[in-house]
Amino acid sequence: MKKVLWLTSWYPNETDPFSGDFIKRQAEAVSIYQSLIVLWVGKYAPINFSNRTNYTNSELKTENLKEYILYYTSPGESNNIFLKFKSLLNYFKKNREFIQQLRKKNELPDLVHVQVAMKAGLIALYMKWKYKIPYVLTEHWSGYFSVAKDSLFKKSFLTRFLTRIILKNATIVLPVSTSLGNQIDQFWAHVPFQKIPNVVDTLLFYPALAKTTHAFRFIHISSLVYPKNPEGIINSFIHMLHLHFDVELVLVGPLNSSVNKLLSAEVMSAGRIRTTGEISYEEVGKELRNADALIMFSYYENMPCVILEALCTGIPVIASDVGGIREVVNTDNGILVEAGKENQLIEAMKQMISNYKSFEKDLISKQAKEQFSYQIIGKKILQIYNDVLGNNHR
Repeated sequence: MKKVLWLTSWYPNETDPFSGDFIKRQAEAVSIYQSLIVLWVGKYAPINFSNRTNYTNSELKTENLKEYILYYTSPGESNNIFLKFKSLLNYFKKNREFIQQLRKKNELPDLVHVQVAMKAGLIALYMKWKYKIPYVLTEHWSGYFSVAKDSLFKKSFLTRFLTRIILKNATIVLPVSTSLGNQIDQFWAHVPFQKIPNVVDTLLFYPALAKTTHAFRFIHISSLVYPKNPEGIINSFIHMLHLHFDVELVLVGPLNSSVNKLLSAEVMSAGRIRTTGEISYEEVGKELRNADALIMFSYYENMPCVILEALCTGIPVIASDVGGIREVVNTDNGILVEAGKENQLIEAMKQMISNYKSFEKDLISKQAKEQFSYQIIGKKILQIYNDVLGNNHR
């Protein structure tokens, strides 16, 4: 059997347990058919080095999936070029030590799969140049779009240059949306690409047999930060209340001061808006099954996993027409609006309520599962591996 190593820029870890959880799910999908080693290397910056928290390197091994989470210390976030360079050297050192261990055990991979170009892609470049091991690259980052707050267009020359080199040396790029693939091809690197969507655990996301609430319940699930525009959703929802619609709103995610300012005591005490804070993946599935429609009103996006999860649950979606969202949301399963246009969101909410019976829950779920289940995505990625290893490598 072929040996595959995943080098991940994002992955759940002790410092951030939700980072790249969708990457972990994709690894689980591939591991149904192919054994994998997954490596994530990250830094932590203790505030007080004399009394610091020590994060422990960890290993998680199942039959087909071995995860290695490794840490190195860093003096913290700094604009000091020397400190940044030192941190990067420590990152390389930790990765090289792991690769050397693989080499000693004769376990160097036949193929490397990078998840998010920077900065794990730098290690893939090293392995390609030193050991002639090809790599494929899955990209999730919305920063390739110019409208993104942390856009690659705004990064340093060195970051842009290195990202281009990583992209150009990939045998194939696997964006999670065609929109992202086109953006990379147009502005960053002409390289073959094939869309491979994110995965959904359909054992957790499936239609409810019956709804337990009477009011029409909208739900929004995100980090509740600027790009997601939760303020616009709350404003539009309160307007619906003023129009005397019998509606509820559930906000799933960590609250912040901007969101709290809009959550008036009157609306909260009336039980019309409920907040959950951060919850588990399984609990997200339960909240979706008790909702009627998902709202995603982002200023910019690539392909939000929660939209795929909502569709697998069988509930329709109201979403901004940004990034790759129109690739999965259409008139059969939702409504698209312009980003930031609250008047359009309000009209979409009205339309969703009045035309709700036209959305076929079971059909929405069936079509989504046929695109985003573990089995479907796992097989697609396995085919990519077979194609790459069956051809002459660059």
